[in-house]
Amino acid sequence: MQRRRRINSITASPESGGITVSPQAEDMDVAINTFLRYCNVRNLTSDTLRYYTECLAILKRMLAEQGITRPIDVTKDTIYSAIERRKEEVSEETVNTNLRAWRVFFNFLAEENYLMSNPFSGIKLIKTEKRVIETFSKEQIRRLLEIHDRQTFTGYRNYVFMSFLLETGARVSEAVGIRTTDIQWRERLVKLDGKGRKERLVPFQSRMERHLREYLKIRGLLDHDFVFVNIDNEPWKLRSAQEMITLTGMEAGIKGVRCSAHTFRHTFARLYIVNGGDPFSLQKILGHTTLDMVKTYVNLWSADIAGAHAKYSPLERLDED
Repeated sequence: MQRRRRINSITASPESGGITVSPQAEDMDVAINTFLRYCNVRNLTSDTLRYYTECLAILKRMLAEQGITRPIDVTKDTIYSAIERRKEEVSEETVNTNLRAWRVFFNFLAEENYLMSNPFSGIKLIKTEKRVIETFSKEQIRRLLEIHDRQTFTGYRNYVFMSFLLETGARVSEAVGIRTTDIQWRERLVKLDGKGRKERLVPFQSRMERHLREYLKIRGLLDHDFVFVNIDNEPWKLRSAQEMITLTGMEAGIKGVRCSAHTFRHTFARLYIVNGGDPFSLQKILGHTTLDMVKTYVNLWSADIAGAHAKYSPLERLDED
């Protein structure tokens, strides 16, 4: 006889002599709250908790449209239907973003034995169309940096902030979060607090050092140690930094590429590779856990690498002094 996984929480029914399944299997809200509590106990970041909360709210809506309100009633077919419905609303990349959260949720319910089987077993991410990753040209970078009035505090702060993104490839959330104590001046390293509270040290060079020192001199001593601040000397907010980059792109007349902090990150990666950087060090600088994204960068810009190879070929330059 085939064995089936036992439900974790059962109670005997005195009237019927039967059993009732756990509340987590009977009620979607109870299941979601139990999962989020588990995530909180694991000390996951607030961003991760927000991600799971938003994705599971979408899942609850997708299932409710099918008349499904209990996790125990979820099947592969209902998940496939939810995927099809979600594809009508958002991009394929966003669908996969949701799927990753839904999978973790059902894996949790199955591993904790709240469900006898995992309806997500065997369900894979949908195939997405490979798109070219947009980056800034050098001329666009110059225009973005030159648009700021460096005779004003906010103008110079914006200039230094965007320079920092280009120099380090940092995520915008990492950049707004750096503190003065995170900067190791002697080694020219800055500590970034990455995804999942994973810290990493990223190098910067003399030009960036000069601008950072000058900016901090203008910033002055404050009652906190956040590097980037607003006009009221309060720590700069993530949304404000994002809006600044978008507005700068509009003022600079940037066309054909989205002006965002992540475009700076992609631009850093492209220029790093084109200038001769190796994929392994790029992976560490960007804070990627695997080489998958770095491989994408290399494949996309292989033509640039070919040009660099023609310039720096050891064999071609063998006879040079």
